[in-house]
Amino acid sequence: MTRELAIAGGFALFAACLPSAFALAPKPGAPVAVIASPWAPDGDALRIVAAADGRVMGAARDGDIAIAMPGGADFVSRLYQSGAALVLDATVLAACLSVTGEPQFSAKRTGL
Repeated sequence: MTRELAIAGGFALFAACLPSAFALAPKPGAPVAVIASPWAPDGDALRIVAAADGRVMGAARDGDIAIAMPGGADFVSRLYQSGAALVLDATVLAACLSVTGEPQFSAKRTGL
């Protein structure tokens, strides 16, 4: 009985997390959120984006999280090779963060 409950609980947990994994997966050509390791020095996410030839749009948590525009088709794999702990879709994560830096398309820049 206990084994069956453990299997059912594991399946329920997997099924509940699957939609979140799809929602947070980086989309091709869209901005990504680059998360550095918790033990990395401040600003490490910015260094990771620069090493992967990306363009930083903003940063949060003293540079531990950077919002970046892709610099090519294999940008996500280059971010991981440069030391990123996690790369997520920035549009989903941006609602949870207070990002410093002016957005690329702001009313201030366009004069609206």
